Amino acid sequence: MQTPKEFAESNRERFLKDLKRLVDINSVRSEPVEGAPYGLGVKTVEEETMKLAEELGFQKTVDCEGRIGYAHYGSEDKFLGIIGHMDVVPVGDGWDSDPFDMYEREGYVMGRGTGDDKGPTLAAMYACKYLFDNNIPLKYGIRLLIGCDEECGMSDLDYYLENYQEPVFAFTPDGGFPVGHGEKGIYHSDLVSPVIEDGKIISIKGGMASNVVPDRCTVVLNAKYAKKILEAAEGRNDYVITVADGKVTVTAKGKAAHAGGPWGSNNANLLAVSLLLDADILEGEEKKAAVFVSEVMKDLDGGFLGIAAEDGRFERNSIIGGMIDLTDDGRLCLNVNSRYNTAIPKEEIEKRVAEKAAEYGFEVRNVENSGPFYLEPDSPAVKLMCDIFNSVAGRNDRPFVMSGGTYARKMHNAVSFGCEMPDADDPDWVGTAHMKNEGMSIDLLMKAIEIYAETLMKLQEIDF
Repeated sequence: MQTPKEFAESNRERFLKDLKRLVDINSVRSEPVEGAPYGLGVKTVEEETMKLAEELGFQKTVDCEGRIGYAHYGSEDKFLGIIGHMDVVPVGDGWDSDPFDMYEREGYVMGRGTGDDKGPTLAAMYACKYLFDNNIPLKYGIRLLIGCDEECGMSDLDYYLENYQEPVFAFTPDGGFPVGHGEKGIYHSDLVSPVIEDGKIISIKGGMASNVVPDRCTVVLNAKYAKKILEAAEGRNDYVITVADGKVTVTAKGKAAHAGGPWGSNNANLLAVSLLLDADILEGEEKKAAVFVSEVMKDLDGGFLGIAAEDGRFERNSIIGGMIDLTDDGRLCLNVNSRYNTAIPKEEIEKRVAEKAAEYGFEVRNVENSGPFYLEPDSPAVKLMCDIFNSVAGRNDRPFVMSGGTYARKMHNAVSFGCEMPDADDPDWVGTAHMKNEGMSIDLLMKAIEIYAETLMKLQEIDF
């Protein structure tokens, strides 16, 4: 019988072909249609993943009303869960190639979803194939959940948990190794100004997702303000300013980052609003609104909103302004995304944001708030998974807590488990999750198959 390592290497080429089948499908959430609540692209990749699961040996696949799918093997009385997702964040600008045409480059696979989360999910599926092919005795069945809305709120898993059986223990291959045993809370909402009468801003548009610090924001004003804009931007290389057809267009260029780790980023939305304030163009309610959103974005630890805090378990709290827009009825709207620890209760976060927003006349809309979760690092499953990772990878790492949000927060007994490697030294042309030129090491994906296979076998020995 092959070892998991030998199995992974012998299936390398097949794995890469299968991964391309998934990555080449544009599965950014889009307008719902009948049978596809998250859009046709997401539905297509869900169906392709279920087809792949059957090819890899899962005994049955089930579509849960278009919201999530699952593939199952073994007992359905008690089963382990693997929760991956096939939806991806919007592409953004600056790619060197087609994000939905996966290709290999110097030991990496390149394309949207190679790292988040199609590549790691497929690695877990191949680990399952190892168990199936070798008839490994299973105390617990194995259920692969095929997520379709992880990037836009996790309503898919909410639906599953309301209508289907929960695993006795689950992991999501959507984080880092060794084991993520705790996650910060995630709060996001739209902060919406009063109607701005006779405002100077014709349009403003920045950001493509709540959970990403944007690297582009575009503002359009009447061309009569061009002189002031150009003077305020003099000597700066982070603005592109054009004047045409009676309008001046400003494109602010920032530095993107995930909302879970915004330190060191440069928010293009903040750059754009700050330039308008520096140019002293705005007046009255419009200026007041711009001052408010700029202060929110300046203070990455949430101090301006009164939510800065530390708890000794997680990093300090953070907040970003991921998207900004001018609504059809003339309101400035800033979408904020906060990652918060256990120092401030979930309800208090909402209260403090709403109170500060009200001081500036802003309403808080579309609130979503998922509290932190924390499993003890010495619990049997966490300890086992960490030990297996360290044994296979030749490391001595400890379980960790994180600011990112995964499906694990929705379950009663779950963790995130790979497959980003600690201290990875990837080339600068390889982007991370949510970034341009997203890529993933092929060797790391092969290592993940080995780690997941060993883990799925050993988890069978734990009493859940």
